[in-house]
Amino acid sequence: MTQLSSITSWLKLARLGMHLGEGFVLGAASGALFMPHQRFQQPVIKFWHKRLCQILGLHIKVIGQADKRPALWVSNHISWLDIPVIGAHFPVHFLSKAEVEAWPVVGRLAKAGGTLYIKRGSGDAKSVAKQMAEHLQVGRSVLFFPEGTTTDGVGLKRFFHHLFHAACVTGTDIQPVVLRYTDANGELHTIAPFIGDDEFGEHLFRVIREQHIKVELKLLPRVSVYGKDERTLAKELQTMMVAALQE
Repeated sequence: MTQLSSITSWLKLARLGMHLGEGFVLGAASGALFMPHQRFQQPVIKFWHKRLCQILGLHIKVIGQADKRPALWVSNHISWLDIPVIGAHFPVHFLSKAEVEAWPVVGRLAKAGGTLYIKRGSGDAKSVAKQMAEHLQVGRSVLFFPEGTTTDGVGLKRFFHHLFHAACVTGTDIQPVVLRYTDANGELHTIAPFIGDDEFGEHLFRVIREQHIKVELKLLPRVSVYGKDERTLAKELQTMMVAALQE
């Protein structure tokens, strides 16, 4: 893996800081900071995510096309980078725990960017699925990571099936996505995954120092929920996505 010089890395970090500031300006101008989740804000959000990916040095290749109809999106989860990578290309709303909303800077920007804050209780999957269904019913595409954690990108952990209930009760199709991060040699990237005991600040700086992080964002065929329950859907989607990772 090729790393940038310290000076170049610090300049990159400075550009990132400026971009975060620009996020507040764009959020205020578009009304996203005060009244998020409006359709007319999506071009601004996509632009901000795309610029963030450029600053971080992510070279993204999208394979496949997405249907414009609302869907419940599911993706494998490798890093916090997954959110700007997907958000730069598709108008989806990401799930996050409600506590994140209180985080300085990040919480406000994430909300302006379309993040849906979900109140989580102990084992409260039914409540979360209900809140997701409410967003799907008003035409918002929602994305969640069914593994419930990040991995190194080699394979998939077992999917949690409960949140697929949101698609079942609304009759919403499911759009699976598979992400793969690679280096200049085409090997799985070892820096991009945000796993284990990684601290956000340290991981961010490691990403900034990297010169080549290629990302493959692959859209798989939509899956109909007709005649299927949550467990069946979870198994079907996991099988599809594992096969795509192994191609």
